[in-house]
Amino acid sequence: MIENADFVVEKIKLRGGEYAVVKNPSYVFPSEEYYPLAPALKKVSEIKAVLMDMDGTTTTTEVLCIHALEQMVRRMSGKFSREQWAGLDHDADFPHIIGNSTTRHVEYLLHKYESLLSNSHIAQAFLEAAWWTLKFGMDPNRKAEVLQNLKKAGLHESLETILKADSPVEIVSSLSEMIDVYGFGTRVNLGIDIYYEVYHHILARLKMGEGALIKKEFFGDVDEHTHVIAPMPGIPFVIPLLKGWLGEEAGLFAATLASEYELKIGRKIPGEELPVIEKQLIELGEKFEKQPVKLGLVTSSIRYEADIVIHEVLSVISEHIRKSSLPEHRKELILKNLEDPSMVYDAFVTATDSSEIRLKPHRDLYSIALHQVGLLPADFGKVIGFEDSQSGTVAIRAAGIGCCIAVPFAQTVAHNLEAAAHVLPGGVPQAVLEFGLFLDAGKR
Repeated sequence: MIENADFVVEKIKLRGGEYAVVKNPSYVFPSEEYYPLAPALKKVSEIKAVLMDMDGTTTTTEVLCIHALEQMVRRMSGKFSREQWAGLDHDADFPHIIGNSTTRHVEYLLHKYESLLSNSHIAQAFLEAAWWTLKFGMDPNRKAEVLQNLKKAGLHESLETILKADSPVEIVSSLSEMIDVYGFGTRVNLGIDIYYEVYHHILARLKMGEGALIKKEFFGDVDEHTHVIAPMPGIPFVIPLLKGWLGEEAGLFAATLASEYELKIGRKIPGEELPVIEKQLIELGEKFEKQPVKLGLVTSSIRYEADIVIHEVLSVISEHIRKSSLPEHRKELILKNLEDPSMVYDAFVTATDSSEIRLKPHRDLYSIALHQVGLLPADFGKVIGFEDSQSGTVAIRAAGIGCCIAVPFAQTVAHNLEAAAHVLPGGVPQAVLEFGLFLDAGKR
């Protein structure tokens, strides 16, 4: 059906409510789209599903993504030291490079730091990234993208030379001058390939067991319990809680959850409140044991990345469970389920399930997740969505989920989170302890 603008405007006036203005990547028509947002919900009568973002909400991997983006700029500019370029600005840059699609992140950085970029360094960095991806990359979609960009660069006849090279040094001097790096769109495409090579190289090293080396590179000398990829506070508790695996033993996590809450909020919980917290957790544990919740992971990362990250995170959660005071029958059940992400997540939606042009803040990923967990719009008011970024909270509301919870971390505290029904600096622990997971009768 095709209607004129007046008809559409009248429909919007009749509907009322809030709308989100969503910007598209620079190569997409139209330049922006308008989404009606579900009315914000402060609480729900029951929980049928919980959908959660991955990087920054479920896991600590956002730090690695930011590192890869900064390295992309350094490689495309040749500014490798902090004396040459101070690096990304926490306040000015981070709101624009977290939560959106990779394309939007790269577009922002290449536009802002255009004056730093060097054509010769762009060509060199792309060839190095292409060589590594084609030789060692494990994601077929990434390889296909690199091949496409090599063809666009007029290097399709040089593919055999690239593949035969034992190192990128062998091809840079002979091929770099053949690459046209002048158009902004071309630079974005090449920048995306460079970003993914940096990030995937880290993930490949993790998969090969080099976590300790990477940990030292990123964090220096830290204690043995620090992981490169780890669950965010409260996640090792809330996942088995929602899945109904804890039952009345949920109360055993009262002190741990209170401690995580105190670290996030900076406020001490009086000792006399711990029995109240324990009782609250027992009630939640028993409730979800009788009525387990559908759990969905929703991420703008591609499937290859998400698989590695989630296996790492579930492994760390397993460590928490082994060290807990849970009875052995509970541990055995939870540890068995944590071996397989499909036993944890009823929906596992990544950028691979959609398209680079339809990622957050578009609603598509969350709409796919709602479909995967088997819910229709009539039940969207019984869904809770957790996100740490501006684009993520918009995507949740645009998908029809009114109970949208923002759990910002250090890199997203400056985001505009007005789309969220609640903004919780205390993260998931605050959602449980202060709000009882937003159930009508859940508060203590």
